[in-house]
Amino acid sequence: MNKEFDFDDIGKKTPYRTPDNFFEDMQQKVMECTYGGQRRKRRLQIMFSTAVAAAAILAGVLFVPSYFWTGDVPAGTSDMLAVDRSSSDPADKWIHELSDEELEELVDFSDNDIFLN
Repeated sequence: MNKEFDFDDIGKKTPYRTPDNFFEDMQQKVMECTYGGQRRKRRLQIMFSTAVAAAAILAGVLFVPSYFWTGDVPAGTSDMLAVDRSSSDPADKWIHELSDEELEELVDFSDNDIFLN
């Protein structure tokens, strides 16, 4: 038996044979099994119809109640109603009772307040 085997005698051919276009067909079959042309289209259609339904529900929730709301508005403008119904009277009274020094101190304090600025 010859211990030195020469690969040059065999060449670069593999001993296995595959049909023509085997690898291209295999890629196509794998893509069909994993992605599925019809399945992807169906998923896109379901997602689109779900998004449209969600947008319609959101529009209905936001705009329909204001369409049917008739609200009993007494005579006068809405600005007057806001002023009449405000609860700032105690705060106004408290500010009027402060001295000038206390007001200046309050203004300086509010200028340096990180939450107000």
